[in-house]
Amino acid sequence: MTDTVTALNEKEKTQKRKNAIEASKTMLLMQWPAYTVLGLMGLLMPLFGNVDEIAFLGTLLLITGFVQVLILLKYGINPGFSWRLGVTLITFIAGFIILNDPLNWNLSITTIMGLYMVSTGLYVVIEGRYSFKKKHIESVVYCGFVGIVMGFSLLKGWPEHEYWNATTAISIYLLLLGQTARIFIFNHNTKDKTATPK
Repeated sequence: MTDTVTALNEKEKTQKRKNAIEASKTMLLMQWPAYTVLGLMGLLMPLFGNVDEIAFLGTLLLITGFVQVLILLKYGINPGFSWRLGVTLITFIAGFIILNDPLNWNLSITTIMGLYMVSTGLYVVIEGRYSFKKKHIESVVYCGFVGIVMGFSLLKGWPEHEYWNATTAISIYLLLLGQTARIFIFNHNTKDKTATPK
């Protein structure tokens, strides 16, 4: 009886994992163009005029937060509900502080975004490394490490250049996340086609 229950539990876990992978493909398919567009906007808009950095970053974080809520409620089984809930709360808290004048909290925008990128970059590393059993996603892990490095660069104020700011950093990070999503989808679709018997 115990063996039967264990076998059923394993089968259920395997099916949940398959569903999570398929759900991740769907979400990444949406994230790829969304992150790419947002990243390009952040990089190109300053070239055509002044950008309200507070409004842009705050809105960007809120949009990201709502997307994370959708993922959390619908697909949040990997790498764990608590992990996804944590990164979602961090996103909303960062957006709330930015939109409600960071100076009231004795914080700068670069400090908030630096901490945000370090913490979410760590999450991306964990997600890429441990989300799917035997599916170590190197490109996701590398993207997370880049986010961590850029977050620390904002916190340290290096490099000291007028174009290196929180908007530029998060825009580059979004472009990398979008590209990572595209690579993940393409690689898995190619593997699926290769694995399909003729």
